[in-house]
Amino acid sequence: MKWKLRDVVVMVILAVVCGGIYRLWDVLYPLINTTWVPSQGILNGFWFIASGLVPYIIRRPGAALIAEMVAAMIEQALGSQFGLQNLVWGLSQGIGAEVAYAIFAWRNYSLPVMLLSGGLSGIGASITWYLQGGSAYTHSIILLYFVFSFVSGAVIGGWIPKLIGDALNRAGIVRNFELGRAARVQK
Repeated sequence: MKWKLRDVVVMVILAVVCGGIYRLWDVLYPLINTTWVPSQGILNGFWFIASGLVPYIIRRPGAALIAEMVAAMIEQALGSQFGLQNLVWGLSQGIGAEVAYAIFAWRNYSLPVMLLSGGLSGIGASITWYLQGGSAYTHSIILLYFVFSFVSGAVIGGWIPKLIGDALNRAGIVRNFELGRAARVQK
């Protein structure tokens, strides 16, 4: 479970790429008509990719939280319109994801755990949304926002990073990381 230099380097590289993706999503997000507030939760999962992809590949405690924070910092450095709130959101999303891995002592990265991780990132984001003004909405709107954000997180922040990680593994790119080792042991 010790971090190696290559784990840190790959984590930073992937988090920087995800930060760039997040910044691109910052630009596209306002162009999508989300006048119904809960529908905004459906779009949240794009901001959870780092907290799924990085720990799936390197499998170290803290990887989800650190990756999400680095991605949020890069998103901010690239000029995000959300200001320093990015760091708060990154923290809440990263903590949510990290909880799922911690429940399984950072030893289980199966699809259900990845879905849970992405979903809990959505819950973390929803809590932040609630505390930053979402509490003004009706209970049904708040509940739907939480549910949609959880589902979006599970699919976009959990399942898609697993697919990406598995594709990288099949290509042999991550064979020297925990994902690659785990795949060889299963064969």
